Amino acid sequence: MNNAVFDGNYKFTAKDFFFKILSGSAQGILIGVLPSAVLKYVLLPFIKGGQAWAMDLNAILVLFSSFIPILIGVAIALQFKMKSLDVGVMAIATGAASGSIKWATAPAGFVNPVSGVKAPAPTTVYMAQGAGDVINAMVVAAIGVLVIWLVAKYLNGFGAIAVVLSPLVIGGGVAMLGHAIAPYVGAITTAIGDAVATFTNLQPVPMAIFIAMAFAFIIVTPVSTVGIALAISLAGVGSGAAGVGVVATTVVLLINSIKVNKTGTTVAIFLGAMKGMMPSVFKKPIMIVSFLATAAISALPVALFNVQGTPTSAGFGWIGMVSPIQSMLVDTADKTFISSAVGIMPGLITWFVVPIVAGFAMDFLFSKVLHLYSPEDFKQDM
Repeated sequence: MNNAVFDGNYKFTAKDFFFKILSGSAQGILIGVLPSAVLKYVLLPFIKGGQAWAMDLNAILVLFSSFIPILIGVAIALQFKMKSLDVGVMAIATGAASGSIKWATAPAGFVNPVSGVKAPAPTTVYMAQGAGDVINAMVVAAIGVLVIWLVAKYLNGFGAIAVVLSPLVIGGGVAMLGHAIAPYVGAITTAIGDAVATFTNLQPVPMAIFIAMAFAFIIVTPVSTVGIALAISLAGVGSGAAGVGVVATTVVLLINSIKVNKTGTTVAIFLGAMKGMMPSVFKKPIMIVSFLATAAISALPVALFNVQGTPTSAGFGWIGMVSPIQSMLVDTADKTFISSAVGIMPGLITWFVVPIVAGFAMDFLFSKVLHLYSPEDFKQDM
């Protein structure tokens, strides 16, 4: 059993370490992504109307995504019950190393956009753009955990001068290492994303089915669907298929949960707490075949109607209605409410009609006909 405090005596297994990294990463990603993903559609009409408050709030929400590496570092540190100094060290290491905040040299005369002051000489400027490389943030955070643990175990955490040496040596050292490996990690994740996009363009139907089935499974594991989508920049039809895969699992869970669970649990699933059903799913893993079959059928209209999305909408499904709204009402080029290539009716068919019908059909087949599971197997108190 782990100790209550993360120090040199802290005990953890490889499995425990892995799942804490994944769980913390998922928490950090959702904190940074969800507010902007949900509210940006509400704010768009006000932005188009020239409302300054809406523009300012939207800019703040978009900036949240640039804090994702920092949030990942903090959330992972809290998973390991680190003390405040180490939490701060994890935050600065992941934040500095993951590319969401970049730096460059600006020439003399550069005007600070906040203060309006001109720089008298060439100066370093920092720019926040996007979430950076989420996978690199996870790698850096994992390295940070190990380094902090080793320093605590063999150097007593730097003792009385920890407040100086920990941020400098651990934070700075891990950040430098993370910055050095970032191009290589980025090249790998970019190659994966490009490969997925290429195969999706060449074979949209089988790839849509494969991606939908993959995300239908991932949503009931500790791995973050949003994190995976961001990591490989999953966009276009692949994004739409991923969102539909999440919906497919949601439908089957709801069909069974409403029969055996309290109303609060069923509502929580609808609002996005599918991972809360992990204990039930892994007690009876055969139920996963129902998720996968529903996802495979639900992916067909994605390819048929060319339903698309963005990396930030791919892993949500019905959560905040982010995925449906993105594909039905928002032009991915200029982010305005227009009648997109998908349209309302094809979107409703893709996101609601087909997954719900397929979910009931597959659940009936696997639970009533083949008797692979029963509604009681979905009993869970969240």
